Amino acid sequence: MDQNPFKNESSINNAFSAKRLGESSLMLNNSFIKSATYEGMYDKGIPNQNLIDHHVTLIKGGVGLTTISYGAVSADARTFEDQMYINADSLKALKILVQEVHAARGKVSIQLTHCGYFSKNKKAKKILAPSKLFNAYGFLSGLGFSHAMQENDLEEVIADFVKTSLALQTIGFDALEIHMGHGYLLSQFLSPLTNKRTDAYGGSMANRSRFPLEVVRRVISALGPEFPVLVKLNLDDGVKGGFSLEDCIYVSKKLESIGCAAIVLSGGFTSKSPFYMMRGNIPLKGMIQNGSSWAEKITMSLFGPLIIKKYAFAPNFFLEQAIKVRQAVSLDLVYLGGVDSKEGILKILTAGFNFIALARPLIHDPEFLNKIKEGRILKSLCNRCNECIVEMDREGVKCVLDAP
Repeated sequence: MDQNPFKNESSINNAFSAKRLGESSLMLNNSFIKSATYEGMYDKGIPNQNLIDHHVTLIKGGVGLTTISYGAVSADARTFEDQMYINADSLKALKILVQEVHAARGKVSIQLTHCGYFSKNKKAKKILAPSKLFNAYGFLSGLGFSHAMQENDLEEVIADFVKTSLALQTIGFDALEIHMGHGYLLSQFLSPLTNKRTDAYGGSMANRSRFPLEVVRRVISALGPEFPVLVKLNLDDGVKGGFSLEDCIYVSKKLESIGCAAIVLSGGFTSKSPFYMMRGNIPLKGMIQNGSSWAEKITMSLFGPLIIKKYAFAPNFFLEQAIKVRQAVSLDLVYLGGVDSKEGILKILTAGFNFIALARPLIHDPEFLNKIKEGRILKSLCNRCNECIVEMDREGVKCVLDAP
């Protein structure tokens, strides 16, 4: 594992040299990772050519590792019916994507997740969560409450993560990212806001992290020590009384001890503080238009301005919190949050982070990293309007601004 190779480095060129991911055998072309961002490029849950082209373009634009978002580990793990889950049909399409990325001399990962109670998937047999919870997201779809998971549910979900991971390794993926943040199932166990259990999986941080850590441990054990498993983890939920920075440090130490290759540090809880993880404008008009029913559109029109909190954007907005984690652990850390300039990249690397994840600057301009490397630009022109979020639910994520 690289020991903070950029700590005293002032040259941007070092960020574009080959780097090993954790203690695995995977070498990346550089320090830059495309963060998992829902692409919306699917036909009834099956990846289409647009998704392939999207990730190949990112590799050609200078990304060392590109990450496909939201691969549900089972049909019931989907947030909505047309979300991708890992099955025979999606694996066929994903194998082609992997081959195309490799042909472009890049590496590819995929994010694995389970939605937990954050679901409006009417085809799910039952909506699972740590506890019985009100599901505002699915209420208008008739899915008002979750079921508190029993021991057999816990074991079944672990088995789904393991089975899916092995299938993805078999078709050639270079790495996997387990989603333990943003208010999805594993994050719901970690957060005291959603975990009200009184058994061995609730209460203390040690108990609340027991199930998520077991998922990661079992996946790592199944894939072997040479295959990198990353984890996306909240720095905090962005909500009072939620998962905290202190909790993040505790879980990060545990992830290091079980062989996690790297942690992608993020934040926010999708059902409670969705724009905490992005910052900038709230594209409410487009979000209302994308509502799946008139009831949802009316509800969003009436209450959206009241319940969706706006967070001001600032470059490297998670850096102060992320540094606290950097000081506590030695495994590879991936910084995410507000990266938009050469100056910002250098600050992150100087602070000792091994890799940098980006999303919106690359959606705005897939050549952003090549341009930074070659000195053609110093800063992204992304204005954080967040209209790209609206486009996810139309024909696929894209920037609505004029091409750079």
